[in-house]
Amino acid sequence: MRPAHIVIATVGSLGDLFPLLAIGRELQRRGHRVTLATHSVHRLPIEQAGLRFADASGMPAPADRAAVTARAFHPWRGPRFVVHDFAALDVRASYAKLVPLCADADVLVTTTLAFAAQILGEQLSAARRPRWLSAVLAPAGFLSAFDPPATGIRAVDAFVRRTPRRGLALQRLAERVTHGWTAPVRAFRRELGLPPQSPLGDPFHRGQHAPQGVLALFAPLLGQPQPDWPAQAHLTGFARHAQPVAPDPALLAFLDAGPPPLVFTLGSTAVHIGAAFLRESLVAALQLGQRALLFTGSPELRAQLPAALPGSACALEYAPHAALFPRAAAIVHHGGIGTSAEALQAGKPMLVVPHGFDQPDNAARLQRLGVARVLPARRYRAARAAQSLDELLRDPACAQRSAACAATLRKHVGAAAAADVIEHALAAAA
Repeated sequence: MRPAHIVIATVGSLGDLFPLLAIGRELQRRGHRVTLATHSVHRLPIEQAGLRFADASGMPAPADRAAVTARAFHPWRGPRFVVHDFAALDVRASYAKLVPLCADADVLVTTTLAFAAQILGEQLSAARRPRWLSAVLAPAGFLSAFDPPATGIRAVDAFVRRTPRRGLALQRLAERVTHGWTAPVRAFRRELGLPPQSPLGDPFHRGQHAPQGVLALFAPLLGQPQPDWPAQAHLTGFARHAQPVAPDPALLAFLDAGPPPLVFTLGSTAVHIGAAFLRESLVAALQLGQRALLFTGSPELRAQLPAALPGSACALEYAPHAALFPRAAAIVHHGGIGTSAEALQAGKPMLVVPHGFDQPDNAARLQRLGVARVLPARRYRAARAAQSLDELLRDPACAQRSAACAATLRKHVGAAAAADVIEHALAAAA
């Protein structure tokens, strides 16, 4: 196959970016030129991965990440802030940056919140160049009536999952509630002379799915294809990115100094509002007599912990999850899809503490697999966490199921499967 230029446009956190880096590296290994178009805060990890970065956002980097994160994870107003204020309001500036970038592109891959790239994909793919594909990172992205996403409200979730008709009602309610969030996208489409909404639907729901192919970048363990998924969806499995970061000698020394620790992490975003989580986690580990490794994300969050930690605890800003998780006794995390994938791959029991977005659904799916317990963020206290962790650590069946899931995942290489789909689209356009 002749070398091609593939542009991947995304909006989101590192958890959203890493699967795309894995796919980009695989495509580059096959001889293609890959550009990652996203927010400027992601320049470093993209360039560290050996890929080309392009700034595709008009939004400045936040001056106060903790304040922005607190708004994003507000239980009721947070999703609207992310979709409307962070993504939809950026559509005009993002579009202006993407147009010249995609002038010589052969394939454009977009994600859920990359609204400007979706518009450009719709426009350019009418001429069949570039080919437009989209990517969904977690099962909740399909909003299926047959496999409805969990909300985190137990009674609601149990009621909705009983029949597809109830799932369809939840789907329609979600579409009505979120319709106003993408108003800036519809307004910009009118400026371009397009219908206010694509024939596929609202850009936050069905309109995000490219008609020429949808990459479902999660494992079949978490979600199987459903009758109301797009017919052009390809379930590839997790695309894992191994970060080129040297191990921290102090971290290795701590891991080698005793039994496997409990690992506490809130990923790359929720961590910035995680001071209480860190403090409660430290107390829970001490109550259990377990060693603890706490990810703080920043010096400011580290300062919220005691200056001198007990010898059984270690705090650090960050370390690659793929290398660290296999050495954990159990993993306590927020339920982001990237962290969930690495914890599954490591084969370790989990305590999931969902904060928002797709996290309650990912948590529910992990719990149904029998590899996790769930403790919502609003109820996360040392005593409850210690009790849940004690039950996890004493449950041999959970350990066995975790190991079995890890063995299943090792049989699949999602990045290669996704690259195959992209190259098939290239061949179809030739």
